[in-house]
Parts: sequence; C-alpha cells; structure tokens
Amino acid sequence: MAGYTLILAILILGGMIATLGDRIGTKVGKARLSIFKLRPRDTATVVTIATGGMISASTLGILLLLSSQLRDGLFRLESIRSELSSSQEQKQKIETELNAAKTEQEKAQQRLGEINKSLVQAVRKQSETQALLQSVESKFAQADEQLQKASQQEADLRDRIKSLSAEQESLQAESNQLRGEKERISTELASISRDRETLKQRVDESEQRLVEIEKQRVALGSEVASLESAREQLLISLEALRKGNVAIFADQILSIGVVRPNLSQAELRQASTQLLQQAERNARELLDFLPDQAPKEPVIKITDAQIEGLLNRIKDGKSYVIRILSAGNFLKRETRVAIAADVTLNRQIFAAGAEIASLQFTPDLSAQALASRVEQLFLLVSFRARREGVLANPLTGKVGNFPPDALTELFKVVSELKSPYEIKAVAKEAIFPASSLILELVIRQNGIEIGRFS
Repeated sequence: MAGYTLILAILILGGMIATLGDRIGTKVGKARLSIFKLRPRDTATVVTIATGGMISASTLGILLLLSSQLRDGLFRLESIRSELSSSQEQKQKIETELNAAKTEQEKAQQRLGEINKSLVQAVRKQSETQALLQSVESKFAQADEQLQKASQQEADLRDRIKSLSAEQESLQAESNQLRGEKERISTELASISRDRETLKQRVDESEQRLVEIEKQRVALGSEVASLESAREQLLISLEALRKGNVAIFADQILSIGVVRPNLSQAELRQASTQLLQQAERNARELLDFLPDQAPKEPVIKITDAQIEGLLNRIKDGKSYVIRILSAGNFLKRETRVAIAADVTLNRQIFAAGAEIASLQFTPDLSAQALASRVEQLFLLVSFRARREGVLANPLTGKVGNFPPDALTELFKVVSELKSPYEIKAVAKEAIFPASSLILELVIRQNGIEIGRFS
C-alpha cells in the first residue's frame, strides 16, 4: 500500500511541477523575458530545462526520503556487498566447524561403546572386590589391635615431642641472638667497605693531583729558566743603557699590524708600506731628536729586496701578523736604524674560555703573600701566552691585562675562604697573535666554581 501511495504522490507532484513549469515558460515566452542576456526563446527553453530538473530532483528526493531500501541501495551498496561477503565467509567457517563437530560426535559414540564394554568388566570386578572386602574386614580387626598398641606409642612420642619443643625454643632464641650479631657485623663490614672506597678515591685523587703538581713544577721550572734568561738580557740591556744611552734595543717592536686574507699584491704592498711608516714614526720618537737636528731622510734602513721578500712571504692569501723589529741596539739621535720583519700566521691561539694557567692557594696567606701569589699567576700567564705565540704590546711590552677593580673584588672574596682553593686564568674571548689578551680569573674550591672576575 505504501508503494502505491508513493507512486501516486510522485505522479501528482510531477504533474504539478510540469504544469507550473509550462505556465512559467508560457509567461516567460509571452512576456519575452531575457535571462543572462539570452533571447526570449532561449530563456523559455532554459526555464523548461530547469523545470524538468526540478521534477527529477523532487522525484529522487521523495524516493530517498520515503524509501530506506532505496537509500541503502544507493549509498550502502558497497557496504552491503562487503557484509554479504563476510557473511558467506562466516557461513563457510560455521559449516567447516559443523563437519568437525560431526566427526567428534562419531568419535564420542565409538568411545561410548568402549565405555559400555568397560562397565561390564567393572561389574565383574565388583563381585571380586566384594569378596576381597570381607577379607579386608578380618584384617581390619587385626589392625585395630595394632592401633591400640600404636596409641600407647603415640603418647610416649608426645612426651618426647614436648621435650624436643622446649629444646627447640632454646635453640631458636640462641639463633635469633646469632642472627642479630650477624646483621651487626654485616653493617660494620658495609661501613668498612664504604670507608675503603672513599680512601681509595682519595688516594686516586691525590695521585692525580701529584701528577698535575709535577707537570706544574716542570712548567714553572721552564718558566723560571725563561725569566732568568730575560733577567740576564735585561741586565745586559741596562749595562748598555748606562754605557751608551741606548734608545732602541735589539728585537724591540717598532710597529705591528694584521694583514687580512685574500688581498691583492697592491693592497699587500700598501699595508707593508703603512707598517714601515708607523715604524719610522715610532723610531724617530724613541731616538729623541732635537727639534732642529731631526734628519730629513728616513731613519729606517730597508732595501727593496727586503720588501719583496716580505711580500713573497704573505702573498698566499692567508691572514698574517707582521712585526717590524729592531735589528740591534741603537743610541739616541742615531740616524740609521736597521730593522727585521717577523711574519706570524694569524691563527686562533686561545678559544674563549680556554684555561691558560692556574695556581693553588691556601686560606692562611697574608695580603702581601696573596698579591705576590697572584702576581706569579700573571707571570705564568704571560710566559705561556708568549710561548704559544701571543705578541706583546709594542709600547708597554706586556701581554694581557686585568682591571684593578676586579682584582680588588677577587681579594675580598678569597679573604673569606676557609679551605684551600684554586685560581684559574682563562681567556675571556678568542685570542689571536696580535689581539689583546683579556683575562678572566675563576675561583674554584673542591671542584665547585665560587666566582668569576674580569
């Protein structure tokens, strides 16, 4: 009945929409309306097509709205097929299991026949067992007599058990006491083992520290030898100063500069010329000429061959540090100064944060002794920096600097320490041969950093 009603509703609705479309098309044709700049006739055709589309859409919509089977057929066809395939697979699986169950049933029937046979044999054995039971009853009477005798023996055994229980309680108390003693000894052994590990660790640390101290002793010995050589050189220079009024000493730096990488030959020549001009100005200042006696000719004596040799050493495109050095001792107001050019590859010598030197300190040092010890640290830093290739300041002759305010703050901190500590001198930033060695002092105590000063 619902299907007939659905068909009737579709027919009525289609007729109504067709009639409505015909009337709209007629009115559009008569009114000669135009849509989308079409001709009136084409506009009527478009309206008719739209009406037909509405009929189809409404028909399909009603079918889908009122018929769940049609919706399933349109939208769930693949799902239904998949479920049907799954159902068939389950059916085959159930049939397979049913055949297996039938096979098991046949085997069970066979086992039932065998059980029936065994039952007949059991009935026969039952009669035999009955006769055996009577024999057992007679033996039971005999066993009852033996049981009475065993009861008497049981009473005797109970008395013996009580005696043994008392002895067991005594042994248990002694065992508990021994167990407590064992635990105490185990605890002491564990404590001794920990102490032994601690002592072993301290011995290892002491041995490592001895190795470090030995290395520092060797380094300090080398430094002392170098300082002694420098002292002797200084004495020689002082003697020369007293005798001849020396203005420029041998190997004294007259100018210093850095040549950037990948410069042309003309740029290299210009940089070299600027260094020689700076050396000329510094040499004239050191020679201390009177205003009216200054020579008009350059005091720096250098040949073209020396300049070409210098350019050949730096023409490979790398960065170099060039120092113009005095080739000997020269007195005040001398008009000729021989020089030599020292060329060093401009490489990173110390990375930022790299340790340069360190010394151990004790908390019982006086202020003077502490200052002297810190001065030793600075001397060690200067020695090692020079040895690695850091160039001294051409005016002051020193390597590195440290602000006095930071040093005062460091003295305040270390004066409050109550146990030995270590001060390390590290590079605050990356250091190259011609760059200034800016130090940072780090205080460490028992492996823990106390503070940094720079």
